[in-house]
Amino acid sequence: MYKKYAEEAMEIVRTIEADGARLPGSAEEKAACKKIIGEINDRVGLKPRTESFVFAPEASIGAINKLGWVCMGLLVLYYLGAPILSLVGYISVLVFTFMQIVRYTGIWDFCFKKERAENIITELEPQNGKTDFTVYLGAHYDTSWCWKLAVMNPKTAMIKTGYGILCAVGMAVMSLISILNSFGVLADPFTASIVLYVLPVAAIPGFFFISHFLTQDKTIGSPGAMDNMSGIGLNMMVMKYFKEHPEEMPEGMKLVNIGFAAEESGLKGSFAYVKAHKNEFDKDNMYVLNVDSISDPGYFSAVKGDPWQGTKFDRGMIDMMKEAIGETGEKVNEIVNPVGGCDSTPFCKVGVRTVTFAAQMPTVSDYYHTNKDTSDRLSVDVFEKGFAVIVGTIKKIAASRAVAKVEIVPEASAASEAAAENAPAAETEAKDE
Repeated sequence: MYKKYAEEAMEIVRTIEADGARLPGSAEEKAACKKIIGEINDRVGLKPRTESFVFAPEASIGAINKLGWVCMGLLVLYYLGAPILSLVGYISVLVFTFMQIVRYTGIWDFCFKKERAENIITELEPQNGKTDFTVYLGAHYDTSWCWKLAVMNPKTAMIKTGYGILCAVGMAVMSLISILNSFGVLADPFTASIVLYVLPVAAIPGFFFISHFLTQDKTIGSPGAMDNMSGIGLNMMVMKYFKEHPEEMPEGMKLVNIGFAAEESGLKGSFAYVKAHKNEFDKDNMYVLNVDSISDPGYFSAVKGDPWQGTKFDRGMIDMMKEAIGETGEKVNEIVNPVGGCDSTPFCKVGVRTVTFAAQMPTVSDYYHTNKDTSDRLSVDVFEKGFAVIVGTIKKIAASRAVAKVEIVPEASAASEAAAENAPAAETEAKDE
């Protein structure tokens, strides 16, 4: 029953993938937005709307390679006898890395060029016209810059990156020692000066690794078949499935599908959506099911949080998703997002129940954020099972609400009966008084 929807989802992936990388804020991302809208109109039969926002595309992950060159320049300053400047510079790089690349705070976005992007929102109303609860489907349609280190050798990519970060920390320490040495604080200035000018040479390959972590060359940017046209295509087909099979759609459920832009720039699309709508959220009656990278059998996973962002997703939704995964025959996994963040996080931060569904090997590979993320490694069988997980989770959400109502009603009835029994006695006492 689901196979035809899985096949059509694959067609959508290949249609958008054919146009190449959709880097955040790029003309290709804007073109993909229009093309996806056309696909929703033609294939799903629903009319989406868009919401635009302004952001800085290269203020997060896109700045990593530039930081490598900055560190190299600071090393030159260090050798030219400006340790104070190099100390300030290296500390600034480390603070920027933590705030912008690890934590996605965006406080330094004002330093970068701005672009405009659009989220795509499609809604399917309940059959009876009365919304009791809303399920949001999320997926991002932008793609990443090519991680060159991962293409060259995924096994050493993070080791090289970590070495580069340690080199920046080491040079901050070296700069401080050099400053102290200039005041004659160190016991053996001669030995210290030898160490201070020999050891920093070891930082050169580390900074080279960082400068080559990724490239802004969009001709080899990721075409994003797995990450994340897989999520976009499957969510579109889930909308189509419920539209074509209204008898399968849970009563009173409104289904909202959001195609987020600029996820690779620090979740800018989902943060923009949450900021625009958080005052409208009915948190007791909304559920966000984010779908990101459905490709690898054996790795079907309920993502329970983004440690880098300090978020933990809803336990009830995690358990429902794991149950839905098990029903497909796939191995059930529960993981944390190993790096970065996903579009569940902005919703989680404002108290909305959410979970992310992923089916991707959770380690660095030569197809994650690289030009090898193509549809020829995807399968309809995985898409069909992924589709079943999404639909199954939605139905379990509806079922959990029905159970909750059944549990609440008897308690309310018992309270009403007790009140009715006590009413005559209360009236008698009132008359006696």
